[in-house]
Amino acid sequence: MVRILRAFAWMRWRVLLNSIERTGARDTIERLSLAVEQIGPLIALALLAPSAVGLAGLGGYAGYWLAGGQPVMTFEALRLMLLGACGFAIVGPILMPSMEPTAVVRLLLLPIPRLTLYAAQAAGALSEPWVLLAAPVVAAVPLGLALGGAGLAALLSAAAGLFFILCLIGLSTLSTLLLHLMVRDRRRGELVALVFIVLVPAVALLPALLLDPEEAGNGHRSATPLPAWVTRTADAAFAVVPSELFARATRSAAQSAPGGAVLPLLVLVTSGTLLHAAGGLTFVRLLDTPSAGTRRRIARSAESTSVRLPFLSRGAGAVAQAQMRLAMRTPRGRSILLSPLVVFVLFTVVMRRQGRMDLGFINLTDGLTLATFGAAVCLLAILPFAMNQFAIDRSGLTLALLSPLRTGELLAGKAVGNGLVAGGPALVVVIVAFVLFPGGSPALWLSLPPALVATYALAAPGAAALSAVFPRTVDLNSIGRGSNAHGLAGLLGLLIFVAAGLPGALIAALTLGLLHRPGLTPVAMFAWCGIAVIFSRVLFGGVAVLFDQRRENLGIVAS
Repeated sequence: MVRILRAFAWMRWRVLLNSIERTGARDTIERLSLAVEQIGPLIALALLAPSAVGLAGLGGYAGYWLAGGQPVMTFEALRLMLLGACGFAIVGPILMPSMEPTAVVRLLLLPIPRLTLYAAQAAGALSEPWVLLAAPVVAAVPLGLALGGAGLAALLSAAAGLFFILCLIGLSTLSTLLLHLMVRDRRRGELVALVFIVLVPAVALLPALLLDPEEAGNGHRSATPLPAWVTRTADAAFAVVPSELFARATRSAAQSAPGGAVLPLLVLVTSGTLLHAAGGLTFVRLLDTPSAGTRRRIARSAESTSVRLPFLSRGAGAVAQAQMRLAMRTPRGRSILLSPLVVFVLFTVVMRRQGRMDLGFINLTDGLTLATFGAAVCLLAILPFAMNQFAIDRSGLTLALLSPLRTGELLAGKAVGNGLVAGGPALVVVIVAFVLFPGGSPALWLSLPPALVATYALAAPGAAALSAVFPRTVDLNSIGRGSNAHGLAGLLGLLIFVAAGLPGALIAALTLGLLHRPGLTPVAMFAWCGIAVIFSRVLFGGVAVLFDQRRENLGIVAS
């Protein structure tokens, strides 16, 4: 088994090198894009090294003083950190999946036992950040106990730490495999994606929703008491969390009560065995389950459902409608459409209960601020599409490049399509916010739509340019990292959208704060919107030249 695992490690290393080596089919920019995409995670892992060293020092310090049988606050803080690692081991693979179990299906043709394949799959969890940060802690605490003169406690803590890491790997691997097994079927995967979109914001805002409005208004944050059975169940579940078992075993051993460390250690061993047994069975099930991602045929033709968009040529309108269909028919596209609306609904509920919404960096006190914040979220939500707008078409881009479609029409259609994807939810947000919270200056409400249009018009050329320079092949059936745009394009795109919104904010600050003339705000904003649209058309001329230079490479990436 060891030789096979070494071969897997060498294979992954060669895949990394091959992805960034010079090839004749890729130009310099494309090689740079691939290099950044592959080396980026390695740089992120390298940045974790100082944190790992610091946590190891804290673990050794806690273990040294824990050997004297005294309560140590540092150890309690590390216990909470390990508890967070357990939580990230469950939700982390969902938010940023890095292991690809479906790629090993082709390895079934080789004489490799499935147990070995599962071991290779689980070994990939060693590179996860929560494992890399937890390992130095559980290794340094026994070392500190040994330096403090508690040799037996150090041995028991080391054993508990080893099985804790195995449990952490088992949690991460099982979570990843269950996710891939659920999304194996396309319809089921879309349902899971939509449920995930709704649940994550709801859970994040659950504490605010549970607050008593009267007490929240007086500055007292007293949560609604939970039923007794919920509390008992939570305490029982908390007691068998791997981080708590490790902490209990270490604390009992350090207090000269090794008998008290035996039970937590046995529970850790049992938990690790059960987690990896469940992971192995899920892995085998995943290998035996064929992919059910069949395409659904649409009986009616696209021509019969198409609508001629005004101010666009027939070709540009077709591209815009194709972009909107891509957003409405894929899980990632639906997340772009629905997630801002879900966040807006939750914020609206909080404001209806409490009269305001405190986000720390911004306070939503009325309908206008709520509408502005919700519309900004709608604009930023399209980053995965806008910053990778060409490569997401896959083979459809190749067909578009072979069709008699001018570059200007393709760019205009993409820009309008992305604008409609963001503009639809933004329009709903503004209308609902105005209906529910109609207060505020009418002039400021009239200024909001042109400000949003100006912001998007200025950002659209930059989004198209970044999409041409940093294309990335993605899977739109996923809502995690596999469907995101290139990391560098996403970061630069975020900065572009923020910079594009600054002129509108400055105009509002000038007319309201300096001139004290709210009535001038919509006039100045509409004028700025016209200037921004004209400037955007000029910038798209340069983007068209860049796109023509990158046409061949874009076709290679998309094919």
